[in-house]
Amino acid sequence: MTHGQDLFRIGKTFSFEATRTLDGALDGRSFLAEVTLVADRLTGPGFVVDFGQLRPVKQYIDANLDHRLLDGVVDGTPTGEAIADHLLAWCREFLPPTVAARLETVSIRTGRRPAADATAVPFAASHRLGGLPEGHQCGRLHGHSYLVSPLPGAGQLFPVSIAQYIKRVLDGRLLNDVVDFEPTSELLARHLTGQAAGAVAGLRVSETESSWAEFRTGAR
Repeated sequence: MTHGQDLFRIGKTFSFEATRTLDGALDGRSFLAEVTLVADRLTGPGFVVDFGQLRPVKQYIDANLDHRLLDGVVDGTPTGEAIADHLLAWCREFLPPTVAARLETVSIRTGRRPAADATAVPFAASHRLGGLPEGHQCGRLHGHSYLVSPLPGAGQLFPVSIAQYIKRVLDGRLLNDVVDFEPTSELLARHLTGQAAGAVAGLRVSETESSWAEFRTGAR
């Protein structure tokens, strides 16, 4: 990916409860593993990857890390960095090649899920996605409680005009009726960034507490 490209990025968080030995003492924690993937082109109806393709990560974590002593599961001392490296290596080896090729990072933090960004704008809406395999859950009519927020660390203010647009056009609606694209989180993030008319470098859209997608224009 070259400088100046528009980029899409998604993240999925997986929680697990575990303990480990650090400095000679047991250190029990709640852990959050976040897998991020990046692409300059979307697949299917508008995905970096289908979040369903990350289900094996949860299955691996549940079977090997959750409610476990992490000593011996990862190489060396089970620091956050070592656990992240272990999961990233597993993902690269065992996820489908098309998914592994878009992996960017795996990060580990401890504690409970952080509260939502105070600047995030919530809205609730329904949608369905086309172009998916028969029986895919996202092809069924369903809804989400969304959060739209500035890009983390970008130091940008949330445009008032976008908050107003969200409430006026998207909130409480069937998104397929109000946008002319498949309303994936990735494409919603790009759409809202475009509505900001250059006021922001990008935006993040979260469908669930454990997933998000962002669009960043002219990323460097």
